Amino acid sequence: MKTIEVKLYSFDELSEEAKEKALSKWAYSENYFWGDDAIKSIEKFMEHFNCSFDNYEIDWCEKYRNSFKITIPEYMENISEDELKEYILSMGSFNPNTLNGHGDCKFTGYCADEDVADGARKAFFAGERNLHDILYAGYESWYTSVNADYEYQQTIEFYADHCEMNDYYFTENGEMY
Repeated sequence: MKTIEVKLYSFDELSEEAKEKALSKWAYSENYFWGDDAIKSIEKFMEHFNCSFDNYEIDWCEKYRNSFKITIPEYMENISEDELKEYILSMGSFNPNTLNGHGDCKFTGYCADEDVADGARKAFFAGERNLHDILYAGYESWYTSVNADYEYQQTIEFYADHCEMNDYYFTENGEMY
């Protein structure tokens, strides 16, 4: 029988070079943690307006790689301004000065609900009345938020906290044990 002794280190105990190696390997293998929740938010937002978010491919890192289709049923194409305003107001409470939501998260209960609603609300109160453009403004606001969250997920700061919370250990060179 042989016994092998291996020294293990918490993330904080690693050298800077080993931390970079550990983060790089992890970031390469992981996708956006909250991607499924974020997608549900935008899908439910579209459903709120009786529309759908179809044929999508979302790249959390590079917006130009995204593709999707916003499907608007014919009966929604020419809704009145009053009807549109009712849809906007029913997305949750908001600050009338900033137009940012108060955290109601009406679509799924996930925080990306507020980001998508904020974009649509701001477009409407800026004078936009085209439903497609309002929905696209919601998408833009949503993507800006989830992209920033994804980028934060790729930082040493986030990964250090993640490792600590999950009791991850590494060899001296940054390989996860």
